[in-house]
Amino acid sequence: MARIPQHFIDQLLERTDIVSLIDERVSLKKAGREYTACCPFHDEKTPSFTVSPTKQFYHCFGCGAHGTAISFLMEYDRLEFRDAVDVLASAVGLEIPEEATSQTPSGPPREPLLDAMRQADRHYQAALRRDPGVIEYLKNRGVSGEMAKLYGLGFARDAWDDLTRRLPNKAAAAQAGLLIERDSGGYFDRFRNRLMFPIRDTRGRTIAFGGRTLGSDSAKYLNSPETPLFHKSDHMYGLFEARQALRQIDRLLVVEGYMDVIALAQHGFPNAVATLGTATTASHLTTLFRHTEEVVFCFDGDAAGVRAARKAMEHSLGVMRGARRVRFLFLPEGEDPDSLVRGDGGRDAMAAAIESARPASDVLLSGLTEGLDLATPDGRAQLVERARSPINTLPPDAFRAEMVAEISRLSGLPPEDIRELYAANQPAPRPATTPNGAESKKSTYSAELPPVTRGLMLLLADPSLATRIGSTDGLRDNDNPGAQILAEAIDFFATNPTVSVAQWLEHYREHRFFERLQRLAATDPPGDEEHRAGEFADVVARLQQQSRSRATLRQRYNTLVAQQERGPLDEAAAKELKEVLSQLQGRPQPPT
Repeated sequence: MARIPQHFIDQLLERTDIVSLIDERVSLKKAGREYTACCPFHDEKTPSFTVSPTKQFYHCFGCGAHGTAISFLMEYDRLEFRDAVDVLASAVGLEIPEEATSQTPSGPPREPLLDAMRQADRHYQAALRRDPGVIEYLKNRGVSGEMAKLYGLGFARDAWDDLTRRLPNKAAAAQAGLLIERDSGGYFDRFRNRLMFPIRDTRGRTIAFGGRTLGSDSAKYLNSPETPLFHKSDHMYGLFEARQALRQIDRLLVVEGYMDVIALAQHGFPNAVATLGTATTASHLTTLFRHTEEVVFCFDGDAAGVRAARKAMEHSLGVMRGARRVRFLFLPEGEDPDSLVRGDGGRDAMAAAIESARPASDVLLSGLTEGLDLATPDGRAQLVERARSPINTLPPDAFRAEMVAEISRLSGLPPEDIRELYAANQPAPRPATTPNGAESKKSTYSAELPPVTRGLMLLLADPSLATRIGSTDGLRDNDNPGAQILAEAIDFFATNPTVSVAQWLEHYREHRFFERLQRLAATDPPGDEEHRAGEFADVVARLQQQSRSRATLRQRYNTLVAQQERGPLDEAAAKELKEVLSQLQGRPQPPT
């Protein structure tokens, strides 16, 4: 993915008003210090979608959608990150800096790589049109000329330098994954004697290729390697074509092969996409749900297909909010979408199979109950524990409530008991906004949250709290990665008091805790300004004390180990060493 300088993102968000941006697409109404509307990401009659002009951040209390101006364009306009930045930059009259086209500050510019891809794409398509053997192969596979043109199919000749000789910028072509550099110098073609499938981004630009062998190569399919243009976990084959064919994509079918995508499109299913030689990832799901509300995975009905479905299910849970749905189609043994749609039943057989796809709840419960005897207390208890992690992964909306109800029915435990059991692993719910409600929540609210979570939540609700902290010494030395982020946030807001929470969050977009930080930014802790300030100071002091205590433990541990190296420890010292080591090995949790 292209790297855009952080200073440019800061400048872009500083000039962008998220209220105006969203109001152009969703009618907002003023409600106190914030703006509200019915959420554009799920169906609702009572507004639960809020936009904060202070934080420059949106959040829906119904489905959990939240983010910055960039995130909103990615979700609502279904754009990739860079395209969303392009839109905002054009709106405020900024031009993305030239260095933004590199993968890293010293990486290759993108345009020469894209140009090499365009030249290769034209060359491969021309080679296919001139080769009767490849045309005959496609006819035998049932691929029409119209489909071959629509999907840009091409042919890489069985030669080491057929493409190499035609590309002037060979270094850029190698960086784009088209050529391979020889150890002795020079380059040779990566793809040889293969049917070529161009992989396009959401703007229709070819960024990679998949090649199916037309010979006896052991590798049936060969994909482009990871490059500054192409990250296989972020792209889907056929998504651009599906968007071109359908103005409104009600459903996307996820299949395993390129030929499956083309066969389905040829028989009236232009909404099929395929992963690129890898299992479906959370990133794939996020991309898919920018374009549709229903995803149907097509898998073989064998054991491997069931395993793949459960893996896809794991990645689906965290993004299944609002009206989003996931279903699973398990095909009969020996069938794939290509063979099924071309078989005797044709399009009708495929349509019937899609309609019979199992809902995510069915597949999830099937996996959770597998091997359990629910007629016994032990079996029911195991079910409740098995379900804890997947249920807690689900956003807090209707699907989660339905799953809790199902676990309740199968286990015999009341839904309230299950929610209470699972709440230990969840952030505290948003407290009541009424004065009495807020006051009544103060004591339990603070007790339920770890110090780092409380600290980040309070600071992101009121960044001016950073100016009340004299020093972050001790926080940066804390073993908890969340404490280190808290220290960075305090220093950032103390130095930049006018910068919005959204700008700070964008510094962490590629951080593994980005989504957790966004969830914390969406909360509204109870209490007035002084109460929050006192609680925040208490959190920082406790974390600093924790750091000092661990420093003391480490010092004592080093002393005891040095003593042990000089000779055996007595019983008391040996016991102390074991206790100190046990305390040091306790692993603090990241922000939740």
